[in-house]
Amino acid sequence: MYGTIKSTKVCFLINICMIMTQPSRPLCSHCKFTLSKPNGKSKHGFQKWHKYCVDCAKAMYSKRFKHILNKKMLCEECGFIPHDKIQIDLVYKDGNAINKSKTNLITLCANCARLYNKKTRKVKKSIIDLPVDSDMRIS
Repeated sequence: MYGTIKSTKVCFLINICMIMTQPSRPLCSHCKFTLSKPNGKSKHGFQKWHKYCVDCAKAMYSKRFKHILNKKMLCEECGFIPHDKIQIDLVYKDGNAINKSKTNLITLCANCARLYNKKTRKVKKSIIDLPVDSDMRIS
């Protein structure tokens, strides 16, 4: 009988310790890269967490941002692996932001994305680029 009382006290103390600790913030279950976003407080006053991070939740629950799910965690041009999602961009191959099909999207690091956009950008004529001896008047 003495052994059962002692084990009950130990179980009670273990249960109290389990209740008193704040659960750690989990990683996003989709990208497994970013921490999950906050989801209010529990009845015990602890922070609760969503299943997804902010970007993945936006993509999961909104048709407008579905294309974000195609974002990879690696630059397709140079192989750069980012420390944060913000270092990776989705770039449209044809330059048309309305065409969000999976075949039109490529994942590039910030540096490669700027270079890619510079290469594909249509050249605009500027007044500065005109030759000095041109007949055009600036008024």
